[in-house]
Parts: sequence; structure tokens; C-alpha cells
Amino acid sequence: MMICTSAQRHQQSIANTAMQELKNVNAINTMITIAGGMKNMNNLYDRLKPEVFAKLQEQGEEYPFAVASFMEEFRNANFVMDLKYGTAVSLSNFLRLKNYDFVSISNLFEP
Repeated sequence: MMICTSAQRHQQSIANTAMQELKNVNAINTMITIAGGMKNMNNLYDRLKPEVFAKLQEQGEEYPFAVASFMEEFRNANFVMDLKYGTAVSLSNFLRLKNYDFVSISNLFEP
């Protein structure tokens, strides 16, 4: 019988937790690969519909910092759910959308 110290038990607990997280990450990567691979996961900026991009460019003449902020957030987000709440509300105002709900914002991007 092996006797473990408290520190060793703590390290083992951390290792078990890390392994579980690693398994979850591997499962997600496997699902993404099966679904078409990482190369198809473009950020929101790449998936922005051309007509929406044109409207934002028009607004950019009057509000350059706000539109630049939108574009930066689109580049850093892969999913609509990654956008900040304030961005969704501001985007809705800039584009004169009826709502700023998930569906309204999702419709601004290609699938």
C-alpha cells in the first residue's frame, strides 16, 4: 500500500481535473473536424453580409470609432454569442433594426 501526502493527493486531483478538461477539448475538436474542419470556422468579420458591410461603411463616415470597434469585435468573435450585449444594441441602432435579439443580429452574417 502506497501512502500519499496531502500535496500528492492535491496534485493528483488537479491532474484528474486537467485530464477531464483535455478530454472535453479533444471531443470538441473532434466534433468540429467531423463537421467540416477548423478551416471553415471563419470569424464574424469574414461572414458579415456585403450589404451590412456597406451600411456600416456609410455609418463609418459619421462614426468612425464606433464602426471600427464593431469591426474589431467581429474579427475577434466566431459566433454571434461572442458579441457583447452593448455591441448588439449599438449595432441594432446603427443599422436601424427592429430588435437586437439573437435572430436579428444573426441575420447580419452568413451561416
